[in-house]
Amino acid sequence: MKKLFYIGALSTLLLVACGEAEKPIPEDKTIEYPKQSDKNAVPKYKIEEDDFGKGMWKVTLSTSSTDEKELKALVEETKNLAVEKYEDVSSIWVNIKTEGSVANTYAATAKVALDEKGKATTGLDEVGVFEFNYNVGETHETTAADLPQSNVDYTADDILKAFQDAGLSTTEPRDNSHNCVKLECTKLITTEDVSIYEWPSLEKAEEVSTKKFGDAQVGTIIIRLNNKELDIQRYIDAMNNVIN
Repeated sequence: MKKLFYIGALSTLLLVACGEAEKPIPEDKTIEYPKQSDKNAVPKYKIEEDDFGKGMWKVTLSTSSTDEKELKALVEETKNLAVEKYEDVSSIWVNIKTEGSVANTYAATAKVALDEKGKATTGLDEVGVFEFNYNVGETHETTAADLPQSNVDYTADDILKAFQDAGLSTTEPRDNSHNCVKLECTKLITTEDVSIYEWPSLEKAEEVSTKKFGDAQVGTIIIRLNNKELDIQRYIDAMNNVIN
């Protein structure tokens, strides 16, 4: 009977020992990745800008989604992307653009520290937790196709080119048509020297002009001089050459 007892005890010890040996090694959870259920919420996206240096990964993504939950899931997905693309990533800085939108602001921004060095560069107190900012507004939901359409065969771009061909100052031209969402213009090109507003009709341009909007109106175009030292008549002459 004693022999059986010893054999049974020994078997129990072996089973316990084997069971302990087969336990999986705990995973390093310094960086928490999205759960599988979360990955299904990640919208389709494109990487627009990709800059890595000194442990900081700065990435700009574009997506057609403006849903807050989906944008958060996309931000979380950058942790996986960072590990796949680079080594020694200490912090991630994310900007998300709305694809096709006239907005010139980001739909969401975020940053995360992945280690102590990342905490220092981001100013965050926790590791692995994103600071997420959701900025979606009316402009992010609006595309150029949603803006009023002009009924003439010239555009603000044609006026800009006429100014440039005439040697007139048009420093740093940029499309600010997102402001047309509220102004009801067709297009807005802004430069350091002059802003060019295009309206959907002559009647609309004249109506806006009577409200003392801008400095000069020709056809469906209204201009506003941002540099008041410029000779406005030269700009008017250039517009007339295109429109009349």
